[in-house]
Amino acid sequence: MIDGACMTNPLSLWNFYFRNKRKVLPVVGILALAILGVVVTDSLLASARETAYATFGSYQKLILVAPRATRDQDLANPLQESLSRLRDVQLQVDSLDGPGGISSYYDAVVALPARLRGQLPSVQQVEVDAANARYYAARLRGDLVPLGDLIVRVQRLQSEEKSFTQLVQQLTERPNDPRPLITYLQQHQTWLQSVVPDSAQLGRLQSAVISASADANGLQASLQALSRDSANLNTSGQSLANLPVPPSPSGTIDQFKSALDRLTASLGSIEEPQPGLDKLLADSARIPGTAFVKRDAYSNLDINLLAGNAQFDLYGVDQPGMAQLLALYGDRVAAGRLPRPNANEIAVSEEIARSRHVWIGGQLGNNLDELDRLPDAFSVVGIIRGPTRIGVIPLDYMTQHYLFERRYQGLVVVPQSGHEQVVHDQLQKMIGSTAFRLFDWPYIKAKIDSLIQNLDAINRFLVILVTIVLSLVVGLLNNLFFRQRMNEFGLLAAVGYGRWALIRRVAWESLGVTVAAWGVGIGAAIAVLSWFNTSFMVPHGLVMNVFDWNVLLLHTLPIPLMVFLFGMSTVGWQLLRLDPISIIERRD
Repeated sequence: MIDGACMTNPLSLWNFYFRNKRKVLPVVGILALAILGVVVTDSLLASARETAYATFGSYQKLILVAPRATRDQDLANPLQESLSRLRDVQLQVDSLDGPGGISSYYDAVVALPARLRGQLPSVQQVEVDAANARYYAARLRGDLVPLGDLIVRVQRLQSEEKSFTQLVQQLTERPNDPRPLITYLQQHQTWLQSVVPDSAQLGRLQSAVISASADANGLQASLQALSRDSANLNTSGQSLANLPVPPSPSGTIDQFKSALDRLTASLGSIEEPQPGLDKLLADSARIPGTAFVKRDAYSNLDINLLAGNAQFDLYGVDQPGMAQLLALYGDRVAAGRLPRPNANEIAVSEEIARSRHVWIGGQLGNNLDELDRLPDAFSVVGIIRGPTRIGVIPLDYMTQHYLFERRYQGLVVVPQSGHEQVVHDQLQKMIGSTAFRLFDWPYIKAKIDSLIQNLDAINRFLVILVTIVLSLVVGLLNNLFFRQRMNEFGLLAAVGYGRWALIRRVAWESLGVTVAAWGVGIGAAIAVLSWFNTSFMVPHGLVMNVFDWNVLLLHTLPIPLMVFLFGMSTVGWQLLRLDPISIIERRD
């Protein structure tokens, strides 16, 4: 078929392409590879943005009201003041069992002759009181061990704060010298873990406080009984010269109990939800345009995005709230069930399950991935399918088993369609200067766009650079091929082809090459992206639109267009200056 066309019209474009395939195919290959690279790069960048949008897509229909304070601040600030007051009291209580204290008094009573103790019942009672006081003093000293440990931690925190202040001052004075920062990180890299106690330590601390308070009461009662019985002994004229005066540190005990009470109050304040949450819950439910409001002991999972890691938010709501959220987004439980109210269970979207390589019966949490905020290990009991990615955990279990989740509660406020901005403005007015902040879709989207904005700028720069380089390379190749075809153009000009006719012919030849290269590049890009999407993106819960015509068309057309224009400008300029006589006479 091609041979027939060549015989009938030796000047046809098909004849040109067939005779010059060794010259045409490399140009087509170079342009196609460039277009393939641009499409793949732009598609991956678009995938990073779309995956981030999908990961936080639940914010499109709700507003999250969260406390401003961080978990570490919630713990460290209330404890630091109370613990700092215990140091002096601890030293005073330690002296109770030292020289001249309860043990010395008990030893003096026991050292009395047995005959004397038998004749004087009051002495026997004093001995019992001294034994009880000694017992409670020993227990109290044991109770002070965890308290003393936390006191040391707080003291170290104060020391670290001083070191950090010095570091800031050094960096301010010498901002280009990284040595102070490196030294600080080497010396203090684990100070936060060693200073701030975790929830288990806080539970042991509270047990120690309760035990210490009870033992302090027992010690105080024993000392009071000891003082009373000693006074009775003196009143009855049975005073013994070799029996010392019993210790009476009631002031120290009262001071110690007062410090314990303050610490207990601090622990109680940490266990309670964020102050003002109940009022905010009631007020937000009355905002016109609000569909429903739920308490939220939220947490998150660490997942991998193309542009880095991100935290996928989990909503810790009650079971009616779980059903309401699924109905809100049009999602459904595709496998398994929703979590029970008081169980360490979780249900997540299937994309997140694929991303974390779990299914029904698997586990998620910081026992398995230390970057997860979700504590311990939660069993996956439900896989959710639908247009919006979502994860739910039980509110009751989170608030009953985890101190910080009980303290760090928020609200999920769902506006009615069309009332999002009104509800947001009313919530913002309610919050004012309180320790809460809002997270909604405009805020989340702006954060995502700002993170990817730099990648967009880099990508645009690379596309422009590739376009310029390709234009130069293909332009040079066109000039080289043009020089090799000078005899052909000279003969065509000699037989009657005008300069503009030759330019039109070269334009059609170049246009055919660039269009073919663009088509091959687009086809190869679709094939590569389809394979990559099936083999990698979908199994990892990532989003990729293979047929994104904004990328396939608008982002790739500048390359063949610039190559065509640059190549034609150089060749056309030479054709306008073409002298067919000199070419025929071989004077070029």
